[in-house]
Amino acid sequence: MPLIEGQMQIRDLVMGQSTPYLVMQGTNPWTRSARVDSTGARPWAHGSWSGAEWLTEVVVPITVLVQSGSAGEWLTRQQTMQAAFRPIGDSVADVELRWMLGGTEYVMFGRPRMVEPDVVNMRGETVIRAAFVALDPFIYAGAETVVDDIALPTYSGGLSVPFTVPFTIAGTITDGYTDITNNGTADTGLLLRIDGPVESPSVWLIHDDGTVQRLDFNITLGADQWLDIDTKERVVLLNGTVSRRGQTAGDWPMLPTGTHRLRWNAAIYNPDARLTVRYRSAWW
Repeated sequence: MPLIEGQMQIRDLVMGQSTPYLVMQGTNPWTRSARVDSTGARPWAHGSWSGAEWLTEVVVPITVLVQSGSAGEWLTRQQTMQAAFRPIGDSVADVELRWMLGGTEYVMFGRPRMVEPDVVNMRGETVIRAAFVALDPFIYAGAETVVDDIALPTYSGGLSVPFTVPFTIAGTITDGYTDITNNGTADTGLLLRIDGPVESPSVWLIHDDGTVQRLDFNITLGADQWLDIDTKERVVLLNGTVSRRGQTAGDWPMLPTGTHRLRWNAAIYNPDARLTVRYRSAWW
């Protein structure tokens, strides 16, 4: 079920409004700090730091007021919360921390790290402190944006050859592109899927300022083959398992804030080839 305003969720546990787990002051997913690659003072100039800086992982403190009418009820609810914040075990998948604020659902990806109940009073109202570590420090839209069934471009006026950027075409292009919008404040990666049959596909992200990021794939896909591309992690998988990153060239597109155009093409037109794009708006 979708969250309502003021609710927070980790695994199957929903906390906040209309639940016995009230999210309290001290819960804060917005604290950020920089990770500085350089160490020590600048030996050649005034001041201190120099070099690249990046966001570090984010520790999200969560304070919950658990409401109960008896020791047994408190114990059941505490055990439920303990289970929701359990370690991931041998799984490699991150856990989602979701919350609804201002009519928008957000999500962070990471690992539960701590549950610390106050056991002085095990009936009535008891405070439990917990923590969630987001190894990816960005906040994302709770729902993915998905655009699928994007066919290769066709051209009216008799022109039917691949194009490059910049390009000039006398006719009109149909298919082969979509406009995508990042409503956040930070660049976000794209998850692309190219379904064959297709020969030497290419993907362009044309920014609203006219700059272009183009990624080419030196590969031919059969009718039952596909590529999964993660432009943030720079991963390319054939049929979901075999790496094909070595058969790529160009720039890995990242979607900036605002609306931009995504195009694709191939060496030879095939009406059955398709592109699917998925992404989440991202915030610092």
